[in-house]
Amino acid sequence: MNLEEFVNKYNGKPIDYDKAFGPQCVDVFRQACPELYGIKEHTGSCATSGGAKDLFLDYDKMPIEKKYFTRIKTKSPIPGDTVIWDKTDTNSYGHVAICIGKLGDSIIVFEQDGFKKDGAKVNVRSKTNMLGVLRRRK
Repeated sequence: MNLEEFVNKYNGKPIDYDKAFGPQCVDVFRQACPELYGIKEHTGSCATSGGAKDLFLDYDKMPIEKKYFTRIKTKSPIPGDTVIWDKTDTNSYGHVAICIGKLGDSIIVFEQDGFKKDGAKVNVRSKTNMLGVLRRRK
């Protein structure tokens, strides 16, 4: 499945890949692993806090992610990259989304809000607080 097909399949629908805590941003990444990235292995949850930021910060503790993705500290993601943001004052878990394009200094992403739980959608996000990306190894 390509990126456009993945977005079209899940746009507007809640994704709860692990059936824990309802639809969250990490569930979009976990669903993308088998369907978009072709990865059949699954680690379950993020390493330390259970937050999206751990995908980047605890990368070295996550053997499946290390096997299939390269961690890159960048503010210039490309379509298909998994973009990861650090925690904020209002969200201690951080955030993760799939890059689908650029819009000026912002990123067009496919994401899901774990607080609103209103389904996956295309959105425009700032690069502020962005840690970097996980890029699928070829």
